[in-house]
Amino acid sequence: MFSYVLSYLGDIVQLLFTKHALVQIALAVSKSAKHPEIRDKYQALRKRRGHKKAVIAIAHRLLAAIWHMLSKNEAYNPYLYNKADKPPANRVLTPEQAFALLRSKGFQIIEPESAA
Repeated sequence: MFSYVLSYLGDIVQLLFTKHALVQIALAVSKSAKHPEIRDKYQALRKRRGHKKAVIAIAHRLLAAIWHMLSKNEAYNPYLYNKADKPPANRVLTPEQAFALLRSKGFQIIEPESAA
């Protein structure tokens, strides 16, 4: 039973080391001039969410990039991760689409009374 506890604690310690390493990497990369796309994302997140949450978000982003690089056997491509951050250039909605979007967000639409 004691060896099970040690092996169980060993797994937890390995996970903690992995998290700490990713956070340290995220801190270093967010201050680096080599990867402006990550630094800019960190700055934008820090304004909205604060330093700690921004670092964890960058660590999560790096972990996802590492996973994709290993699973697809591809090199890191920073342009792939910037595409999802930007909204489409020409976002045009019809009034019906705009009303449906507002209703889905919980807004109530009040129709104006017609002038008689």
